[in-house]
Amino acid sequence: MAEKVEGLAEAYALFGQLPDAAEYELGVEMAIIGREILAAQHADVAKLTGALDAALALQLLLDRLKIRVGLLAKGGRGRRAGQGGPFYGRFVEFGRSAQTVVVTRRIKKRRARGNSKNGNTRRIEYQGASTRLRRRGPNKGTPIGSPYKLRVRVRQAHPFVAQPLLQEAADLHLSDYWAKVLALAGDAA
Repeated sequence: MAEKVEGLAEAYALFGQLPDAAEYELGVEMAIIGREILAAQHADVAKLTGALDAALALQLLLDRLKIRVGLLAKGGRGRRAGQGGPFYGRFVEFGRSAQTVVVTRRIKKRRARGNSKNGNTRRIEYQGASTRLRRRGPNKGTPIGSPYKLRVRVRQAHPFVAQPLLQEAADLHLSDYWAKVLALAGDAA
């Protein structure tokens, strides 16, 4: 869930033609933009436990002219839940629709039947449910250790990574940078 800063692709085409001082200045501007975006994300993130706030990160890749800010994967291209911060970051950022799900946690034995190739439908059989029954709630009377239904409430989106105002701030920084570089190039010529 990193936010893309537009306009850097055009700058990349000119990057090889710039003098070293201009390259250094572009790196400084990119770092400033990245820190401003990260500070805005820290200000807008929900802070109930602080885990999402702690997972926000900044990655500055000068050789590729990229800034990655947000909930970043920690290594390689892997996108497992544990690598990009808490798994619920997507729920906070994009929201969640109301639904009823079947919960199958803490079920020791399960077996898959069928393979969906020869007309057999694939189904999961749960075995080893307890003889004790649930005493209350919407799943009253079902065995403990068996799958049960859970109603998940709707959650409105609270975007903290993707913010349109941050793009305008980045554009302003880059336009100031290009004005300085072109003025210096004009003075040198």
